[in-house]
Amino acid sequence: MNAVMTQAIASDPIQRYDASRRRNAESAYNRNVQYNGQNQKTVENLEALLIGKKEPEIDQSKRPEPRQLGAGQMKQIALLIGTTLEETIASWKDVRAEAISEPEPTTADYNLAATASAKIMRTEAQIILHNRAQSEIDITSAREEADTAKMASKELPSDLEREILITQRRYEKAISSYSFQVLMKQKGFEIDRPSFYKIA
Repeated sequence: MNAVMTQAIASDPIQRYDASRRRNAESAYNRNVQYNGQNQKTVENLEALLIGKKEPEIDQSKRPEPRQLGAGQMKQIALLIGTTLEETIASWKDVRAEAISEPEPTTADYNLAATASAKIMRTEAQIILHNRAQSEIDITSAREEADTAKMASKELPSDLEREILITQRRYEKAISSYSFQVLMKQKGFEIDRPSFYKIA
């Protein structure tokens, strides 16, 4: 009887594990089928475009006519930030021109134009700072290149000059060692100690 109980207990976790694995596999399969089903039309359209069976659909929406704005309404102007600072300035200039394009601009139009002018000035200042930093970097790199060229153009000492320099250094080192030894002999090979006096 104990053998039957242990086998039932051991098989229960295994069965639960298998059941959960099956459920996970089924849910993954169902999600995959649902995803493929929803995107099948898109895939077919792309295949038709790539093969050349279908022409691309171009949505050509016309620009809406200007309309009168009521009290509290503002113009909706889309601003696309450019990839460069110059493109950003151009888009802000377009915004400013659009804001004051009405025959009788409102206060909101003037505020929008002022904001656009401030953004233009800030972006131009960024361009000036960038150009100044770039010129400083160029000057520094030119100086470094000139220093490198100057170092490269210096002549290396010949073998004879090198030997003379080494001999001079050895001579100076020997003189300093000799003078230190003479000084130590005069003092009896004792190290000078500082004198301290007590002040009462």
